[in-house]
Amino acid sequence: MRMKELTDEEALQNFLLDIDCLDELSMWTEKFNIFDVLKISRTEIRHSNMLAWLFDANENHGLGDKFVKKVMQKFIEKNLNGKFDVFETLLLDFYSFNIYREWNNIDVMLVSDDEKTVIAIENKVGSHEHSNQLNRYRKILEKAYQDYNKIYIFLTPDGLLPSDTDNWCVLTYSDIVDVLNDIKDATELLPDVELMINNYVDVVRRDIVEDQQLIEICNKIYNKHKKALDLIYENRIDYKDIVKNIVFETLSNLDACGKIIYPGSGVRFHTSNMSNYLPSLDDTVSSWSNIYPYLYWINVSDNKIDIAFELGGKSVPDETIKLMQPIIDELSPKDNNRTNFKYKRLKKFTFDLDFENSSKTEIENKLIESVDKVLLWEEQLLEKIQRECNEQ
Repeated sequence: MRMKELTDEEALQNFLLDIDCLDELSMWTEKFNIFDVLKISRTEIRHSNMLAWLFDANENHGLGDKFVKKVMQKFIEKNLNGKFDVFETLLLDFYSFNIYREWNNIDVMLVSDDEKTVIAIENKVGSHEHSNQLNRYRKILEKAYQDYNKIYIFLTPDGLLPSDTDNWCVLTYSDIVDVLNDIKDATELLPDVELMINNYVDVVRRDIVEDQQLIEICNKIYNKHKKALDLIYENRIDYKDIVKNIVFETLSNLDACGKIIYPGSGVRFHTSNMSNYLPSLDDTVSSWSNIYPYLYWINVSDNKIDIAFELGGKSVPDETIKLMQPIIDELSPKDNNRTNFKYKRLKKFTFDLDFENSSKTEIENKLIESVDKVLLWEEQLLEKIQRECNEQ
């Protein structure tokens, strides 16, 4: 006999009457966790900060070189392919290493001048590698540390293969959790350090790697109350829309204080400096049906804000096209289509931001900081163009 399909109201009512089914999730949701309190459990940069702290044998965690040694041991075990000398690598003096964050955009880097060794770690939590970055990082390190032994580690939740498989080798967050569990079970830790590590292991197991028990419980609850949970999900707060509204408001405020020129709606803006260099058109006939032959536009996507700079070539007089050439020379020197184009995106800035776990003020401040960096870049670009023009 076919069961009667529940109405939306009945589905939600049944879910509320069976709300105790969520108690099974309490071990993941009700435990105190400092990373949840600080709203950084899913933020890649915060995980890199935590790992950098753990990797530093001279830090105040009291672990000495236990963590870094065990991680390297795990790494070597997974990459027994002749790339690394097992004895040489595991007998390194890890107390001689300095730890760097975001050196040339490399997430975590360990460098020992005594050991003539560099260990570079590219950390990917909620994103994928982009712009051939692993190959770029390797070339930077090869140039900066020519005589050093170099180890390239690609750290991901699920063991995703790097684009540069010949040089970068895989390590997973499951490996990190295994190492931390081994250490805390075998080492008498200071209470604060033990709390920090336990909290971190819980966060990684819950938010980064697949916790099979959690998956099974969630699937059971979902299958029982599918319609109600789908309704809740479909009508949830859309953080992207909230962030876009904050973008509109922030751009309006930046316009009011004279930092940018904002038309009053949308995600596009202009600047006084660039408008002085590239004069406005006499009518709204540009590539974007306005008077500007260029624009900056903001795109909000998962956990990041992009600000792009574009030129528009439609209906632009020859004098302005000529003024665009030094910009193209500087930002895209190999571009062959220099005069006959409608749109030409020449620069993109990307800023990480955890929308869901950030307050309105934090998002506003990040937007203002991002726009300030773009304005500084623009100022330096136009100064360089002007200087080169004067030298000719």
